[in-house]
Parts: sequence; structure tokens; C-alpha cells
Amino acid sequence: MVASEQSAVKSILSMHRTYAELDEYLEKALKEAGYAGVDVQKNPVGSRITVFVTRPGLAIGRRGTGIKDLTERVAAKFPLPNPQIAVSEVEAPELNPRIMAARIAQIVGRGTAFRRAANWTMNSIMAAGAAGVEIGVAGKLRSDRSHKEKYRMGVVPKSGEASKRVVHEATTDVLLKLGLYGIQVKIALRDAVPPMVEFVEQQPQTEAPSQAPAAPSKPEEPKEAKKPEAVPAAKPAKPKSERTRTPKARAEKAEKAEKPAEPAAPAPEPTPKTETPAEPQPQPQEKVEQVAKSES
Repeated sequence: MVASEQSAVKSILSMHRTYAELDEYLEKALKEAGYAGVDVQKNPVGSRITVFVTRPGLAIGRRGTGIKDLTERVAAKFPLPNPQIAVSEVEAPELNPRIMAARIAQIVGRGTAFRRAANWTMNSIMAAGAAGVEIGVAGKLRSDRSHKEKYRMGVVPKSGEASKRVVHEATTDVLLKLGLYGIQVKIALRDAVPPMVEFVEQQPQTEAPSQAPAAPSKPEEPKEAKKPEAVPAAKPAKPKSERTRTPKARAEKAEKAEKPAEPAAPAPEPTPKTETPAEPQPQPQEKVEQVAKSES
């Protein structure tokens, strides 16, 4: 390995080691203020250290005496050029696993049962809007033999890319009479991963009216209405009977049409009907007598 590459790697490792030591030191110094983490940024002027706490008033102190004392100690202990410390308040402390682990350790250290402390912490985390939470407590919980208990609520991914981006984890410990307790807190954030598909409703665009007034348009002259063209009348078709008649027949028909119509003759009066008496039918006895005469 080239000497320049080796020196670059060593400088990076030493920088990360310095940041880890600074994190541990600030956690002990700002334990009462609810320490949640630190962010270090280097600039041409020096190093800007942003400390995240739940109660910034305890970290700053009265008239800034606490933050000035902390800045002097950090400058003397760590090789950071011109460190400047700024305090920032955590917006949602229930969604920060580091704060909640320290809170459980503080409650258990006061003598509260670890199950009650774990259940109370889970309820507060889920009420803050987390997707899931898992709390593990290990140590001499009930006897001289150590064991571990886990409490889970909601959904906590265990593998894949979601477990790296969604789940935030923190561990801490607390020393009791029976021994050392280890506390692990995992919180799955609901809005850590953007949705795969997002639907956006497009609103219709309305054209804004132009500010400049429009020039007055000249009145249009009335156009002359076009007269409808006369359609030639169709000639009446001759009846079929006239088509087949000869010129002589047509002349006779014309003479008949010119002659005045003769008055119609009066209809004859109806004559009353007289009923004729029905002839008497011959009885069968007479027919028998006639037949007998003819035989004789």
C-alpha cells in the first residue's frame, strides 16, 4: 500500500474514533438533559458541533454558562479545530430509540419493575405514530441466572433493505443490585421509506385574463341575406289512361266535358209490396188417393 493511501485511511479512522469518543463523552455529560445524538460538521472557520437533546434549557444553563463550560472541556479533550457547540431540541423524543432506552434505564434504576417500564414505553412510542417497536431486557431479572425477555408491538422488519432504512436501534445498560441490565430498543418509523407508487391529481389549468385591455373591434357590417333560388315547379304527370288514348278518343272526351251536364232523372217511387197468399200444400192422403186411381 502506498504511504499516501495509508495515511489517508489512518486519518479517516482516527476521525471516526474521535467522533465516537465525543459521542460517549456528551452522553455522560448531558444525561440529565436527555441526550439524543451529535452531528459534527467541519468548515473553514472551525468545527460546528450540534447536540440534540430533549431539554435544551439544562444543556445551555443559566445565561449560557453550561454551554460555555462544555465547549471549553470539549476543546481541551478532543483534537477538533475551534469547536463551536449548538443545542437543538428533538421534535419527537418518543420516536428516538436512544432517548427511550435511556428513559427505561432511568425508570428501572429508580426501582420500578422492568415489565411495567417496558409496557409504558411501548404504549408511548406507538401513540407517537411509530409503525412498530421492540424492547429487549437482558440480565439477572428474577434469579441469579440471567435470561432475556422481549416485548413487541406493531410491525418491525427483521431483514432486507426495509430493516436498514426503517428500523432505528439503540442499546444502553443500567447497574442494579442484582447485576448489570442491558436494554435494547428498536423503533420502526412509518414515514422512513417513500411509497412505491404515488398518485398526483392534476387540476385543470385556468387561463389568466390578460391585463392589457383589448383594442375595440370595428362593428361588422350586416351581410345581405342570400335570396333562396326559385326551384322550377315539376310538371304534373299525365294519367296512364291519357297516355294510351288515341287523338280521336281525346277529342270525344273533350266534347263531353264541354257539354253541360243533364239533370238527373227523379228516382222512381218505391211500390208497396203485396203479400201473395201461400198456396196450400197437398196433404199426403190426397197423394195416396191419386196413386190408387192411377193404378185402377
